[in-house]
Amino acid sequence: MERIRDWLLPVLLAVLQLAYWPGRTLREDDPVGPGQCVAALAAAVVITAALGVRRRRPVGAALTVEAVLLACLPLPEDAALLHALGLLVALYSVAVRSPGRTAAAVAAVLALCEAGRAAVLFDVGTETAGETAVNCVLFLSVAGLGRSRRRWLAGRRTAARELARAESERARAAVTERERLARELHDVSAHHLTSVVVTADAALRLGDRRPELAAQALEFAADTGRETAAALHRLVALMRTAAADEESALEERVTELAAGFARLGLRPAVTVAPEAARLTGPVAEAAFGIIREALTNALRYAPGAAVRIHIRSSSEAPDDTVHVTVEDDGAASGAPDGGPATGQRLGSGRGTAGMRERAGVLGGSLAVGPRQDGAGWSVRARLPGAAGALGDRAARHRALRGLDLSDGAVAVSVATLPVFTVLVEEPTAVALACGPAVVHALPLLWRRRAPWAVLCAVLVTAWCAPLGLAFGLLSPDAALCLWAAGAIAECVAVYAVGAFAGPAGATWPALGVAASGLCLSALALASADGIAGLEKDGGFGLMIFLGAMLGGAFLLPMAALWGLGAGVRTRRERVRAWEDHALTATVWSAVAEAHEERRRIAVELRGEVLRHADAVVARAEAGDLGGVADEARAGLSAMRDLLAALREVTAPVPVPVPAPAPAPA
Repeated sequence: MERIRDWLLPVLLAVLQLAYWPGRTLREDDPVGPGQCVAALAAAVVITAALGVRRRRPVGAALTVEAVLLACLPLPEDAALLHALGLLVALYSVAVRSPGRTAAAVAAVLALCEAGRAAVLFDVGTETAGETAVNCVLFLSVAGLGRSRRRWLAGRRTAARELARAESERARAAVTERERLARELHDVSAHHLTSVVVTADAALRLGDRRPELAAQALEFAADTGRETAAALHRLVALMRTAAADEESALEERVTELAAGFARLGLRPAVTVAPEAARLTGPVAEAAFGIIREALTNALRYAPGAAVRIHIRSSSEAPDDTVHVTVEDDGAASGAPDGGPATGQRLGSGRGTAGMRERAGVLGGSLAVGPRQDGAGWSVRARLPGAAGALGDRAARHRALRGLDLSDGAVAVSVATLPVFTVLVEEPTAVALACGPAVVHALPLLWRRRAPWAVLCAVLVTAWCAPLGLAFGLLSPDAALCLWAAGAIAECVAVYAVGAFAGPAGATWPALGVAASGLCLSALALASADGIAGLEKDGGFGLMIFLGAMLGGAFLLPMAALWGLGAGVRTRRERVRAWEDHALTATVWSAVAEAHEERRRIAVELRGEVLRHADAVVARAEAGDLGGVADEARAGLSAMRDLLAALREVTAPVPVPVPAPAPAPA
């Protein structure tokens, strides 16, 4: 199908050109030399081949077509008439598939070459200038359309990449949770239950020779069992908290997170600046992850401490930087400087590295260390916002942000056409016509951002021609040319309203506004030209009749343009809605899968491992050393079964399960 699309249009243009010339000439029995026929056929073949590869080699195709057109100069003018359309097709491909600078350079080269062709084909300088102006307008228009198409395709590619990334994350959502939870569970099993089993077995083996070891083992088992239960309860609570909706606002997520840690003994206080409260996206995700890790560290190393969480956004900065601060007072840490109490460490030691990685992905920074203003620990993160990646645009003037080559191409094209018409009708008035033409077309630069304002602006500037005629600055012919050709600006503005201003139900009044504005400016032009000064009874009635006729004449093409714009908007919104739906569904699926994985593992922890950890404490308090070993070994077995399920898709995490000790001799 793609190959048919590549070759269908070039072949059709070549067939039409050969049918027109030399086919029509031969049918009319006009003399055509064999050499000219061969040259025409060769030109058609080369241009068709060049246009056939225009998607893969756009610059080469455009330059090849132009070279063939220059080579056809010795042939009659009709021999390359439709081949010139192939040049526009090639330029469109360049604008769609090449960077802006490349497209501008190719368009400039083609314009210069076409100016040279015009100089050879036409003897009169006015005709040469007119042909050059028309070519420039056509090239700018085609380049503008190509840039619009390029922007649309770039948006679709970006959406496809986002969807692919979300699909990849969704596919790894459960795997990622399993990996993280496997590390946490391994820490608990390796540092707690295993030590209980080893200690109890050693005390049982050496019980006859060193009976004092039994009491020490029971005390160690009771303390370690309590620590194991507390660690597992914390892990279950963190799973429940992490199941919050990742798409919620940052303040809501952090508040819920703090409430979960408050149930575990911390005393968190959350302060979120209003400009950061509704934050979502990658910056909010990074901030939430850093706060969660900082609270986890505070719970591990300073249980019961007061923790202050501050989130603020530098909205006055060009990059909307988010500042996150998490400070604890170290009251319960047992460390003299408020730093981590290493004896309580249960984690893998990668918390700080993980926080630093989260900040680094966004181009931010992280500072972790003892507080300078008192006891405790401090985590400070600086996260640049999404606007930080657009620093080059921020440096531009606000009114020029978002403008593209297509915007300038449309404005220049619309401004050139009135000047060209004046050049043809009255060359001496070209200098005076340039100013009104530029003023009339300039608002079209912002037709995407403010279509209604642009429509009003072009309707107001359409009065430049009547005013210029009224004050004697323009002749009637020049003013009429400016007004008639300048009406294209109103047509472009009406299309922009239909395409960018809103739903069709809210933009259809633009038809009446544009038609009425053009009618009024036309009547003003007629009045300034003296039509209304006819000393006849029907002078005023004539103006009303002309206004009604002009309004009807303008309304039909404007309705077609507005309908085209509304149709483009509808299609664009439908495509984007589908992309958003697909992305949202994928993200929600990833969240649901991760949530389900956390819920499943939490249920298994509560059902088996926690029961055995509590039984270890009960057996130790009852003085049953053998029961302590059995319950700890059963807890490790349950942990091993849980990790075995995790190892189905993750790397193996070895969990030592000591064998039962032999009975003492």
